[in-house]
Amino acid sequence: MRALYRRWPRALLVSLDEDTPPASVHPNRLLHLDRFLRLLRDVGLDVPAALAAHRHLSLLVLSFVLLIDGPADRAGDGRGGDDLAGDGHAEGGRAGDSSGRLVPDAWLTAHADLDIPTLREAAALPLPTPDEQFDELVSAVVDRIRGGLRAG
Repeated sequence: MRALYRRWPRALLVSLDEDTPPASVHPNRLLHLDRFLRLLRDVGLDVPAALAAHRHLSLLVLSFVLLIDGPADRAGDGRGGDDLAGDGHAEGGRAGDSSGRLVPDAWLTAHADLDIPTLREAAALPLPTPDEQFDELVSAVVDRIRGGLRAG
């Protein structure tokens, strides 16, 4: 799912912004959804819980590729990479986009008078790679599914 969304992340937003004919939906979109729901049913979730897990995972993966993978990919291939903060890091081509970083260093420097010690401490820590962040996301979803199985 991540690879598909990552390849064309904004294409999934078309259905939110435009009226698309039902027949224009690729059959794999339906087939993959059916298979995923069946997998969740096979591990023991009922249909409402499987749908909730799918919605949760879809939202997380879509937002992840838009907010983490997309800027990281653009910075890595030179497409998005203006150094807007003036700190040697590409910001994905948008003012304020920190390319996966918590906030650009230049923001903290420009607001040196703000009493934000926790943010400054957090911003000084190295961030995990996009793959490490994605692994954390998947682990959280798996934990939620396991919790649903224990409760059900």
